[in-house]
Amino acid sequence: MFHEITKHPDYLSPQSFAWCKELAARTGKYEFTWNGVVEGDSGEDVLTKKLASVIGGKVLDVGCGHGEYTNRWAAYAEEIVGLDVTEGFLETANLHRKPNVRYVRGDTHHSLPFADDAFDMAYTKKGPGSWYTEGNRVVRPGGKVILYHPGDGNGEGGELGLCFPGLFQPPAVGTPILDKVQERLESSGLVDIHMARIRETVWIPSAEDVLNMLCFGQRDSYSDYVRENCYAGIVSQFDKHATAQGIRTTGFYYLIEAAASG
Repeated sequence: MFHEITKHPDYLSPQSFAWCKELAARTGKYEFTWNGVVEGDSGEDVLTKKLASVIGGKVLDVGCGHGEYTNRWAAYAEEIVGLDVTEGFLETANLHRKPNVRYVRGDTHHSLPFADDAFDMAYTKKGPGSWYTEGNRVVRPGGKVILYHPGDGNGEGGELGLCFPGLFQPPAVGTPILDKVQERLESSGLVDIHMARIRETVWIPSAEDVLNMLCFGQRDSYSDYVRENCYAGIVSQFDKHATAQGIRTTGFYYLIEAAASG
């Protein structure tokens, strides 16, 4: 129904280094540009409640972005260190950091720039999954490691893919994210692993919000192309499928609690 927009030469793969760099250059923040109305508790709410019950001491936030979530834990921790690979996000983070917060640039695909047992606990909020083994090294034995990642629908969700075929992924059977997470956990050295699958319902209230989702973190040339070639169709499909609240979407996340073994 829609153009193959990811074939455009200026398309940036979401979460890639180039995509993060573009987003940081545009706004300085990893912050959604569309509206979404959460029904009940969000997945992030569940994560926040979990962290509030365990956080303390020296804490590492992996994939901290522009530091807003890092700062909220300053009153709970002796020290909290935010790690991210994107300089533009860290520049924003340093403008607003609390006295016991600091930020470090690092790539989780390589060794984390910290000594063994440097932290009492570590967490990630939708951040990378390539640091589990290093997390086990830099967190003291017995220290908590809290991991929060987008999850698999395994046949559920994918409503935007049904409403806007070609623009979003439809429902897919299988658990490729879970399979990768489990593979990394098995080789990480982490112990006492507990995992929960969180289901989140979010209403997308307008066609403009759908467009903003598609163009999030992208260059102007790509965003202009999508608006010119797809927006009329997005409006038509939105009007066809939306209720008074908008379009209902279902997301899934994995919340993992583990301990470092040293």
